[in-house]
Amino acid sequence: MLTANRAVSLLALSAWVAIAMPAEGQSGPGGSNPDKRLGAWEKQLVLPPKVSARLTWAQRRLQPSGLRSLEKMGRTLAPAVAAGTGFPSLRDQAEREVTASFEGLSRMDISKAAFIVLSMAAKDMDNDIRMIMAEIKATNAAKQKLRDLIKELNGWVSQEMAKHPRSEDIDSGKLDAPGTKARAPRLSTKTTAPPLRRMILETRVSPVIHFEYVKTPVIPPLPPRHPGLTVSGLKSLRDDIQGNLDGLNEMSEMTSLRLQMTMDRRSKFIETLSNIMKKIGTTQETLAQNIK
Repeated sequence: MLTANRAVSLLALSAWVAIAMPAEGQSGPGGSNPDKRLGAWEKQLVLPPKVSARLTWAQRRLQPSGLRSLEKMGRTLAPAVAAGTGFPSLRDQAEREVTASFEGLSRMDISKAAFIVLSMAAKDMDNDIRMIMAEIKATNAAKQKLRDLIKELNGWVSQEMAKHPRSEDIDSGKLDAPGTKARAPRLSTKTTAPPLRRMILETRVSPVIHFEYVKTPVIPPLPPRHPGLTVSGLKSLRDDIQGNLDGLNEMSEMTSLRLQMTMDRRSKFIETLSNIMKKIGTTQETLAQNIK
């Protein structure tokens, strides 16, 4: 069951997606298939050539201590990038941190170092998003497994009902078996299926951008089928599994909607970063000499 807070959050996110996503018949990459949509997003997790080249240059030419300092700054900024903080604010913060950490940099070198930091932030964000997408794929597989268990139980119920059309009423004591005299309601001598333990759905937070996502649950197998299981018992077991599936659907939908928002923010950030970096020009060797 949806809590009040989750219901409000889900409605707000759904409203945002209704505005941001293309209209029906003009769906975005991957369409309505969750795994195809994730695959389309994964293909977007590639830094533009100029951004990638800047990071490669930094890894090759900067001294290890200076490179580690810039990487630390990038990790610090990555959550703000994922949250959609405006690019000018992010650039100003990066330049302030570079200025405070390294002496002797010209204004141009400060700007170039700041863009290396922002590029590192983008790369760190992408690494977190890949991890989150992998978890979502695993969760989708878990949901399909639950659907398969429900389908299997429906088959069991149908088979039992076909063999004993009124077995559920008879077992429950509502009716007497055909050909017998009416008597007081009796307890069924058959056994019911053991209740399935409700899954405990846990969340995790990604290490860099602090994105909360659903941890893929372990799906227990069905208990062994034996003749003593009543139809009502099988239905009860099916309802338990359906409850687990509903809860997982609710939480994973929230995760997917939030990931959609994060991907949109990433796209805007990368576009701005790429456009501005085109104007910076080649990296001067003085930058490598002064970042230590």
